[in-house]
Amino acid sequence: GEGLGNQFLANIRETDAIVQVVRCFANDDVIHVAGKVDPAADIEVINTELALADLDTVQKAIDRLAKQAKSGQNKDAAAKLELVREVAEVLDQGHSVRSMKLDAEKLALLHDLHLLTSKPLMFIANVDENGFENNPFLDQVRELAAREDATVVPVCATTEAELIDLEGEDK
Repeated sequence: GEGLGNQFLANIRETDAIVQVVRCFANDDVIHVAGKVDPAADIEVINTELALADLDTVQKAIDRLAKQAKSGQNKDAAAKLELVREVAEVLDQGHSVRSMKLDAEKLALLHDLHLLTSKPLMFIANVDENGFENNPFLDQVRELAAREDATVVPVCATTEAELIDLEGEDK
């Protein structure tokens, strides 16, 4: 999504879940944008961007809901306003909405906001051929995933690419 900004965020707001593909291998021939392999930092950058986008959405909702609650035109506005303010505090502290472990009723109240950090999260950990075990990068992703109640799926994209080139029975 680099360079797409708000268009990219608008596209993923409509998804049911978010999958982050994270580099978990060292290879001098494959350049990393930050100059070093650090999956925890990569995940943190993405999560911060998503939280900032949610915070912007929530702040606009607070303004709208405050007007509705004051005017009395929406009887549910006051309850939703209180919840949205709680969400804003959590986001402002750098945490995801997912971390709030909201019940189905509260999630339903927030549904129309399409908050990115409320969506289920999965990490695809791209490892090298020997990186499925004893891989500190993969361990970092698993640790972060445990805190986010997310799934980690390690794959070796190099092996997958080689399989595509095989023919018939070899494939």
